[in-house]
Amino acid sequence: MQFVFDEKMDAKNALKNCPNSLSSFNAFKCLECKTHDCFFVCPEKAIYETAKNVFAIDNTLCTKCGDCVKACPYDAIEIVDDSPRKCDLCSKNNFSPVCVNESNGLIQIRKSIEEAKRIEELIDAIVFEVKEARNARILKQRKNYKIIELSNREKMLVLNFSELSLEEAEIVSSFLEELRRTTEKIEEKEIGQEFHEFLKKNFIELEEKQFSELLQLIKQSLNGFGIVSFLLDSQEIEEIALIGLGKQKPLRVFEKDYGWVNVNAYFSKENSARQLVNKMARTTGRRITFQNPKLNAVLPAGERLNACLEPISFSGPNFTIRKFREQPFTPTELAANSTLSLEACGFLWMAMQSDANILVAGNTGSGKTTLLNALFAFVPKNERIIIVEETPEINLPQEHAIKLSTVENLEIGMHELITNTLRMRPDRVIVGEVRTKEEVKAFIDTMLAGQGKASYASFHALNSKECITRLKNLGITELDISAIDLIIVQKRWSKLNGSLERKIIEIVEPVLEEKGLVLNPLFEFDFHKNKLLKKNDSKKFPEKFLQTFGLKQKSIEKELRKRKKLLQAISAKKPLLKEFVELVGK
Repeated sequence: MQFVFDEKMDAKNALKNCPNSLSSFNAFKCLECKTHDCFFVCPEKAIYETAKNVFAIDNTLCTKCGDCVKACPYDAIEIVDDSPRKCDLCSKNNFSPVCVNESNGLIQIRKSIEEAKRIEELIDAIVFEVKEARNARILKQRKNYKIIELSNREKMLVLNFSELSLEEAEIVSSFLEELRRTTEKIEEKEIGQEFHEFLKKNFIELEEKQFSELLQLIKQSLNGFGIVSFLLDSQEIEEIALIGLGKQKPLRVFEKDYGWVNVNAYFSKENSARQLVNKMARTTGRRITFQNPKLNAVLPAGERLNACLEPISFSGPNFTIRKFREQPFTPTELAANSTLSLEACGFLWMAMQSDANILVAGNTGSGKTTLLNALFAFVPKNERIIIVEETPEINLPQEHAIKLSTVENLEIGMHELITNTLRMRPDRVIVGEVRTKEEVKAFIDTMLAGQGKASYASFHALNSKECITRLKNLGITELDISAIDLIIVQKRWSKLNGSLERKIIEIVEPVLEEKGLVLNPLFEFDFHKNKLLKKNDSKKFPEKFLQTFGLKQKSIEKELRKRKKLLQAISAKKPLLKEFVELVGK
């Protein structure tokens, strides 16, 4: 244990309220002592150990002989009013040092290098104290954490847990070791009682807050995913990432309002990171090892996990957990978030009902999957839908949905699964994401085969023109591309204030004309007005709407206005996705 002093501090001011009337910073060197000569030379045994490596002087036994002062190699014991005085970390004040508490962070107690290393040996993930957190501006406060802004304007997520002392780490480690050794399985409600018994048996007393925090960590270590569990609980955290080992590479999260921010927690051992990944992937039957250093899996609650070890990841072990909203967004929620407009929402409602083939394009994290989920709120609940994904992400309100997922070790990829849907008599086919030439071709073949009513997929592209160029580069002809009725482009970008935007920036229809393939923009995002606005009339959909609804152009405009009003009324009720399906179905 070490005391660290800010350069602004002087001993006289720092120790003016010291209960032991100490006046020199040498007093704190007492805590660096390994030999404790003062304890051994005291003839009256007036020096006693009040806590591990913390010694105090019992004034009722002290004869003021001064032997302890002479024996101290650090000049850490002072004579005050003819009596020896030394720092005991304010043991009589529940080890809450007055000088530290009154210094506004200018004096700090830190672990020694040896203590820090020992804690890293005992604990899988280390929570560390953030010096600036006490006085930093709090941007957001949640049950398990707070988001703060540091003096350099950097944002940080600080967990609502104290940094463990060596003694606390030893308690947690010893209890977990004993529990795992003696008990095969323990119920959640029994853990607290077992911890009480452990403390009682080992003559350990903890404060109420201390007991509560340690018990939470213990429960998550046994039945959860350790520190990561406290981050998984939040709906406002979209991704959790480990990028290596050590305090210089802390955990990071992607927070919906502030983007990527550091967390005051880190992993120090590759073995701990590997064990956590395997625990998270346990239900899938997959494991990450040195022979198999890459893993894709789905957590029990549906989160997507990707992890890599050396030699693939030469910067150290890493994992990324992509989280998904417990209740998928409805179209009206996306409109309320300004992701799209109610006018566009009404048009997409009619497009889905007229069995349009749709490709959703965008950059990473722009909300492509979220939009696909929401669009299926406009699909009748009894339709048969086949979903093909590399990692399960689509979460539909329809009950008659079959989910197919790739299996790497059996060499069953997206191409094989998409082709397999031809034999499954679907009403609609969703392909989570197409990337390769084979996957794109399989999606186009499925669409052109005319099986079911329509096909849907997501694709990486920043705008509609780039989307078309990439499809052509993957070997798709203009004739085949024209079979896609709509390309919806969703984009994610950062603003100067650190906030994030996710908006639909284009809704276009590819139209094959004599001069070739033309993109007809139906809706475009106006960055000056910060709105998605109607751009042009459709060339394809009047015929589709006539076939589906029996509506001519004038009637189509009237129907769109009617649906916009209905969506406004539905939005006021704030329904969940399944309730939304019922409402639009009426």
